[in-house]
Parts: sequence; structure tokens; C-alpha cells
Amino acid sequence: MDKLLRRVRMAEGMVARRAQRKNALLKRITERTQNKKNGEVFTEAIQQRKAAIEARNEDWMLGPLAPRRELGEITLSSGNYYGSVSPTRALLENEVSEEERKARVAWCGSPKFVCIAPGDRVVVIEGHHKDLIGTIEKLNTRNMTVEIQAEKLKTNTTVPNFMMEGSDKPVTQIYARLPISSVRLVHPLKDPQTGEYRDVIIRELRPRDIVHDRPTRTRSMRRFVPGENIIIPWPKQEPIKREDQPADTLRIDLDEKTYVPTLFRPPAPQQVLDELRNKYSIFRTRHTPEYIAQKEQEEQEKEAKKSAAKAMLTPVQEYNRKQRELRRARGQPVLTEEMLAKIGQVVARNKLGQQAGPQPKVKEETVAQIEKAVEQLSLGGEDATTTTSPEQPKV
Repeated sequence: MDKLLRRVRMAEGMVARRAQRKNALLKRITERTQNKKNGEVFTEAIQQRKAAIEARNEDWMLGPLAPRRELGEITLSSGNYYGSVSPTRALLENEVSEEERKARVAWCGSPKFVCIAPGDRVVVIEGHHKDLIGTIEKLNTRNMTVEIQAEKLKTNTTVPNFMMEGSDKPVTQIYARLPISSVRLVHPLKDPQTGEYRDVIIRELRPRDIVHDRPTRTRSMRRFVPGENIIIPWPKQEPIKREDQPADTLRIDLDEKTYVPTLFRPPAPQQVLDELRNKYSIFRTRHTPEYIAQKEQEEQEKEAKKSAAKAMLTPVQEYNRKQRELRRARGQPVLTEEMLAKIGQVVARNKLGQQAGPQPKVKEETVAQIEKAVEQLSLGGEDATTTTSPEQPKV
């Protein structure tokens, strides 16, 4: 089972690394596409700026002879008529990254929980239309932009060719959109000193009491001013009028119970469950008891083979094993008084020989006794006897 679990972990790690590489590649492709589209908008702005500089110089140099650009069908290199911009630039339809979406709604929640809605009164805090107050008409959560109903925000836009008809003008006026980061909420609050209500600019909002209604698939929440704990009510929205269509499902058919689950039989045949769950998947971690018993038996058989291989020994290995067992059975050797005395004599004689120089040879009987004592110590008993080789040098 350990091998199976290790294989599952390796497969999960491999899939995670593959998904990480895929996400990184998709992110680079998305960024490249966004940069290309945004570059077209930037190029259009640069071309219009250059054209404005050239027109100003011509008006200065030619004076009364300067061309009436607003009358003729004079188009710029970007394809827009003089004094107009493209719909993409006016409506801010260029794609933005997820980081930029979060940055635009940082003051009013998050991209998932936006604390402003159509019908709110907002004030513009930056740009050419600074300090302009208006009502939000549309909210675009894809690019996090708002459309404010104000005459000052109307701009001339070149109508694309596929939208033009024979009698339509090539230039029309539409409401320009602004990013949410360029506006702030305006709401009347009670002054604690005077007790009068006056409009206040709310610079930060946060969501709270988020409730998800699963049957209706709707979400409700409240918004408040952090630090002040002031609840800001939502603007009143008109209910959506829905008309019944012939293809709509009747309520009586919708409420009818056509399936009653039971515990007496499985929801599907076992063969279908095996196909759905894929019991041969490399990522499977829950196994049946029979499969677990089979794998444990296979592991036991492998261990038995290893132990059988250990039993196959050469004669030398068998002899060494028996000798180790005998020494282990005898236990630790014990030195007698005679052995200790003889060892002390040998040590003392060696020390005296190193100090006084060469000494006369010791008798062969004494040397043999010392060697016999050393062999008994190495074998662990007095019964073990060995013979000294005749070629062994004498001390």
C-alpha cells in the first residue's frame, strides 16, 4: 500500500506542476494579447495628439486660410473623424488584468463583492471632469467602469462602418465611461453637531452580512463605512418585469417530484459507478478491502522471497554463523587471576625492555602460556584450544 500511496503523491505532484506551467503560459499569452490591444488605444491617442499639434501650427501659420476641418470628411490615420474618438477608447472597452480590476475597486470592496450599484450618486475625483456629481446609469464589472448620466461626459465618437446606415451621421455623441477608481460615493449623512443631513463623500466601503440564496441563485449583502460602522443603504431598483413565454415550464410541472431517493438500492448499477469513478485511476486513494488484502499478500510474498534468499549460504558463511551463535551463547569472557597476573608480567617486561634496551629471550613455555591465555580471551572460554603455527614468530 505504501507503494500505491507514493505513486498517487507523485501523480498529483506531476499534475500540479503541469497545471502550473499551463497557467503560466496562459497568463503570458493573455498579457501579450492585452498589451497588443492596449497598444492600439495608446497609438490612437498619440496620433490624435500629433494631429492636434499639426492643426494648431497650421491655424497659426495660415490664419484665415486654415482649412475647416469640422466641415469636411477629414479622417486621421487611426480611422476616426476629426474631433472624435473610437468607441473602444470612449467606453474603455480595452481588456484589463485581474490585478488592475482589483486596484480599481480597492476602495469599495473587491471584484466579486462591489459595494456600488446603478442609481448611486458619485463624484469624480480626478481628470478633466473633477468635482462632477452624477448618477450611475450602468456598471461594467468586466472592466470595472461606470457610466454617469451627465452632459459634460458626452463625447464625439466615430461610428464604425458596420453600424452605419445610409442616412446616419459618421459621428455621434455617447456618454464616456470612467474607471471606478476615479469616482467616490456621495451619500447624505446626519451631522452630529447640527443634526442636519448633508452630502458626504465616502472614500471607503466594505461588504458585510453576505448571504447566498441557493434556491433563487441570488446574493444579498450590506455595505458599511469601516471605522464609523455606518450602514449605507442600497439604491432602490425597479423590479425586472418578466413576461411568460410559450416555451416556459409551468409551475405545477416544476414542483412535481419525479425522483425520490432511497437507501434500498444504489443510485446506479455497479458497472456504471465503476465507469464514473474510474477504479483504475492513478489518483485513486480509497480502495476496497479485497484489493487491500491482495496487495498486503503480495508484500508478504516478497518478504518471504527475501528471507528465503537469506537462507541460501555458502559453507564458510554457515561456519561463521555457527561461531557467532556459540560466542553469543557463551556470553562475555571473564579473566581469571592467573591471566591477569601473566598479562601484567608481559606489560611490565615490555616497559622495562623499552627503558633498559634488549632483554634476554623468554622461555618458549612462558610464551606459549601467554598465547594460550590470549586465545582463550578471544574465544570466550578456557575450553577453546588452538595450535600455534610453526612458522609463527616467537616473542
